[in-house]
Amino acid sequence: MNSINKIQGSEVPGSEVQKQLLSAYNFEKRASRKLQLLTVIALLLLFSVMLDISIGPGNFSLLTVLEVLWDKTSHGIKLEVIIWDYRMPVAVTALIVGAMLGVAGALMQTLLNNPLAEPFTLGVSSAASFGAALAIVTGVGLLPNVGSLLVTVNAFVFALSTCILLLLMMRLKGIGTQAIILFGIAIFFAFNALLAMMEYGASETQLQRIVFWMLGSLGRASWLQIACGTALLLTVLPFCMSRTWRLTALRLGDESARSMGVDINRLRVEILICVSLLAATAVAFVGTIGFVGLVGPHIARLLVGEDQRYFIPLSALLGALMLSATSIVSKSLTPGIIYPIGIITALLGVPVFLAIIIKHSKERSI
Repeated sequence: MNSINKIQGSEVPGSEVQKQLLSAYNFEKRASRKLQLLTVIALLLLFSVMLDISIGPGNFSLLTVLEVLWDKTSHGIKLEVIIWDYRMPVAVTALIVGAMLGVAGALMQTLLNNPLAEPFTLGVSSAASFGAALAIVTGVGLLPNVGSLLVTVNAFVFALSTCILLLLMMRLKGIGTQAIILFGIAIFFAFNALLAMMEYGASETQLQRIVFWMLGSLGRASWLQIACGTALLLTVLPFCMSRTWRLTALRLGDESARSMGVDINRLRVEILICVSLLAATAVAFVGTIGFVGLVGPHIARLLVGEDQRYFIPLSALLGALMLSATSIVSKSLTPGIIYPIGIITALLGVPVFLAIIIKHSKERSI
């Protein structure tokens, strides 16, 4: 209503006042609907997390789960251990990692102006997989004295290094966004080849560990990971939200953004650093998870458009909701078996991926 009151107090012709009032009313109405949509998705996410905690061997009702969450000892030590030590870390990790991948995908698509850009398609995940395989097969670590975290640290370092390579490419003069995407695809194939070499020389036990890591799993979830992931999200998200108008301007094209006073090179460096931290941390925590960073932002764009004030938080919520729902599906398909979440996200993401490609091709041909 503030914008409407300002217009009413201005000295402009009556017809112009009516047009401006109508425009301001429509703008505020759309903004209100977008906020309502964010609230609905957040409530769905909360319900999904509760459902994820309740589903598993020995299903518990949602009421029982809520009672144990409110009072650990309300249903005895057995349920306290099952819910707080096993199921809660898995459910919360799915939420945090999904949000990380959703935001990373949204930012990457905005920076490169391409709906197909995300950590999985630009080689970040394949680099992390090679780093993990290197640790599993050879025991070689890129950082000393990390102990049992060798695989996770190696995956993080390789994923982060790949993002830094993309950043360096982006800073070269004459290198456009399409070249960055092609470079990312080249990285993807290069690390997949190196990964195949690692697998070829691995023992049966080592090969099983590599395959399990590549399929993506929430089984390694821990409260330490949750604390690190939460701290990273609480740092990166406000930083990115403070630059939403610049990111929105960037979607209009480089020249338009420059004319609005946006320092494009600095913005891209800042945001790609955020993407690097989010993607590397997510992959290091749960392994290779594809398509969440692609599908979540794509759905968010369809719902709220390119306004980054709503696009980024909605991408985070949808990414979290997707991975939380995937966790539920992975435990529900076959009783007693928990499927790797990477399999489920791939099966759900491939049709959407193909739909995006077809739509993008049609738009370019028009």
